[in-house]
Amino acid sequence: MKQSSLESPKTATTLCYQGVVPVEWEQLTLPVDSALRQRYEHDNTVLLQGLLVVDEQPPIEHEEELSAFGQELQRIDHKLNLILELLTQTLRSWRKLPAPVPVELSVERVSWRAEEILPAGKQVMVKLYLSPIFPNPFVVTGAVVSGQEEKDGAWVSIHIDSLGAQVQDALEKLVFRQHRRDVARARLRRQTGEEGGVS
Repeated sequence: MKQSSLESPKTATTLCYQGVVPVEWEQLTLPVDSALRQRYEHDNTVLLQGLLVVDEQPPIEHEEELSAFGQELQRIDHKLNLILELLTQTLRSWRKLPAPVPVELSVERVSWRAEEILPAGKQVMVKLYLSPIFPNPFVVTGAVVSGQEEKDGAWVSIHIDSLGAQVQDALEKLVFRQHRRDVARARLRRQTGEEGGVS
């Protein structure tokens, strides 16, 4: 996913997932019932685990690992199960996606550039299409906590309702993996710049 350098009105105190992705939102007039919430939690877990699998770096093979055939079969089986479930979700949710906008996502908050500002306290459901590979959305609900008008729209933030332990764990892993990659890229750019400046 393309990274965004957008400066948001809020000051981030924790790592967050940044990008430019399609976003949909709708106002909630009634609380989400427990059965539907569990479904969202399950689908979010599968989606994030799928993104982690796709984003996984190839392991470095060591001689002692070649004998771990059973563990490798279990890993392959786990990946196949995730792929099959993701395909099922994809078929269920396939449709034209909205235009991508800058977003920031953490385990506590999601912020995005909207067409209009939303009043604080409004209960909403937000769908984030985090990957073009898997068009099924990451779904969260919560209350609007801040909004700021900008020349090309508004920057809106909501405080996310409980994600569930599995979703939170997978999201934290995904956020940390992107952060680690960003740090490595920044270090490489600095090294390249230093080498280019040497005469």
